[in-house]
Amino acid sequence: MNYDIWLTAPEEAYAQWQCAEAMGADRRAFAEQSIVQHRSMFSRFNDYLIGQRQTVATFGADHIDGFFTQLAHDCQPGTTTKLRYLKLIDRFARHLVALDLRKHNPASEMLLRETWPEDEPTPIYLSEAGDKRLQAVCGMREFESFKDLRNTAIVALFLGSGVTAAELRQLRIDDLDVAGERSTVYVEKHGPRIARRVPIDAFAVDVLRAYHDGRQDLQCPTNLLFVATAGGKPMKADTLLKCVREALREAGASAADESPRLLRNTYGRRHISFGKTNEQVSNLLGLSSHRTATRLRQTLEAACDKGIFNE
Repeated sequence: MNYDIWLTAPEEAYAQWQCAEAMGADRRAFAEQSIVQHRSMFSRFNDYLIGQRQTVATFGADHIDGFFTQLAHDCQPGTTTKLRYLKLIDRFARHLVALDLRKHNPASEMLLRETWPEDEPTPIYLSEAGDKRLQAVCGMREFESFKDLRNTAIVALFLGSGVTAAELRQLRIDDLDVAGERSTVYVEKHGPRIARRVPIDAFAVDVLRAYHDGRQDLQCPTNLLFVATAGGKPMKADTLLKCVREALREAGASAADESPRLLRNTYGRRHISFGKTNEQVSNLLGLSSHRTATRLRQTLEAACDKGIFNE
């Protein structure tokens, strides 16, 4: 790896370093969802540095503080978002010090003053208003290209079915059923998540039907539902991340974690607000535990206690 890439293309450098680190001393690979989330977080911090005319090699503690001040607008109280960002900054800053691209690591001392909260962290999700704006972005319109349609369909499926990034990458054409009265997507078992057939929320159906029709007409040597090229290359995690971030910008929405996980949490929380039980939502998400659904429900209960019904 050419270390100067940290100065010319830091997001690409981070992605390369993360892949190399995943095969480090413990020989254990990062979970794909964690990889997507980490890259989303790094990208957001790097965007802030660019706005401050700084680079990953020049920022100081004051820039980290400024970033957290900006971040506070998108974080619910009691979350571990700030600490997770600080740990991420500390990790790559230590790496840059080791490469002689930095003189010191300003995050190290800041991290010593932080502690993990004893309670479960609050999941990050879009507000009801942000959810509705993003749903509107996922509606049918005149698309500039098949790629534009594909990217919108990806976001629509994340937001309308709660699938993970890893699950979406493995979907086949026939797994998406948009021919019947009730459109569904079949998700095979992936890691600890159970196999399931998930009904697709109504707002996402039209664009997914249009994409499905176009994908069936595409001459391609693979049956993957979403492909990066006409040659059938699978979607990369970075591309899925960019699809989500671009859609959020178009919707005028933002969050501390702008990865597919944000849309999955938003989907689960939406269905809890519709009256579904923790067990039903856990089944929709492919989870054997009700922990995530319980935490999402708590955010609704907290909003009701404060008299917040349309955030």
